[in-house]
Amino acid sequence: MMSAGRGFDQYSGSSPYHLHGQQVLVYQVVVVVVVVVVVVVVVVVVVVVVVVVVVVVVVVVVVVVEVVVVVVEVVVVVVVVVVVVVVD
Repeated sequence: MMSAGRGFDQYSGSSPYHLHGQQVLVYQVVVVVVVVVVVVVVVVVVVVVVVVVVVVVVVVVVVVVEVVVVVVEVVVVVVVVVVVVVVD
């Protein structure tokens, strides 16, 4: 009866080794959770930075294309006016 009681005590929560094992497990879980959270945050930040860079590049390209179109229109109008004045 006594040995059964001791065996039960060894595997119950009252054993310091068992508590130490639980603490190690809790620390491992906390470390894994922190690592996962850090990785997720880094991935989200990288995705946001990539999206912002892509949006900025698209906006710059659109603005450059618009400026080129306006310059070409102005040049065409000037050429047409010069040709009309010279021909007349």
